Amino acid sequence: MQLHNIAYYPVKSMRGIHTDAATITPQGVTHDREWLLSTPDGMFITARNVPELLLWQATPDAHGLTLTTPDGERRHIPHPDSRSSATVKVWNDVFCAHPCDEDSAAWLSQKIGQPCRLHYLGNSSRILSHSQQPLSFADGAPYLLTNMASLAELNRHLAAPVGMDRFRANLVIDGDTPYAEDGWRHIRIGTVTFELFKPCSRCVMITIDPLTGAKSPLAEPLRTLAKTHRLPEGACFGVNMVALNSGSVTVSDTITILD
Repeated sequence: MQLHNIAYYPVKSMRGIHTDAATITPQGVTHDREWLLSTPDGMFITARNVPELLLWQATPDAHGLTLTTPDGERRHIPHPDSRSSATVKVWNDVFCAHPCDEDSAAWLSQKIGQPCRLHYLGNSSRILSHSQQPLSFADGAPYLLTNMASLAELNRHLAAPVGMDRFRANLVIDGDTPYAEDGWRHIRIGTVTFELFKPCSRCVMITIDPLTGAKSPLAEPLRTLAKTHRLPEGACFGVNMVALNSGSVTVSDTITILD
């Protein structure tokens, strides 16, 4: 069993970047969910309420972030002044982040179709209560692991198969047994040991086609997942993880199940 794919998502709800190797830190893959779009009052915005965000590409660099809109327009947004801060809310977590410049906020608001502003995490984070690990703008865990065998099993029940990009995982493995990952507690990939602490319950996000931004009129694959793989946490796909040490992982690394 090997590591099949690695991805990180520089802006929450925008397209991810696939890579052959990644640096692993307790907070997440380097550059993962470092930026967040919010309303003027600081409430986070995601593809749940703005599905077309899934069509935007974000590419980080040493000086900031380049955004590419669905129609191909590009804009570079520099790292904000670290002395500026604003309150941002992600679900029930409230913390300080660094807002982008006014011109970039105006451009984003025009492109998105509603007042909004991009925020940079910088050195801030919130603490994941399960493990006291630092957490970025990710919803509930620094890492999400999924299994190609689980996807094949889900697709077996779907009239129109879906790709793994629906599930926005950081680490994808090529396991042999569907949903075996639900029962693992600790694994090693490359030089890093991970603790798997909770199956990932899914929401309306997975009903949005990441290639078109269109929602499934039949609420698929969420509806089928709710019938075929419902756990106490809900309709689940993938497992939330924390990294117990820093290190690196590479596509084709062997997965070792520790317990």
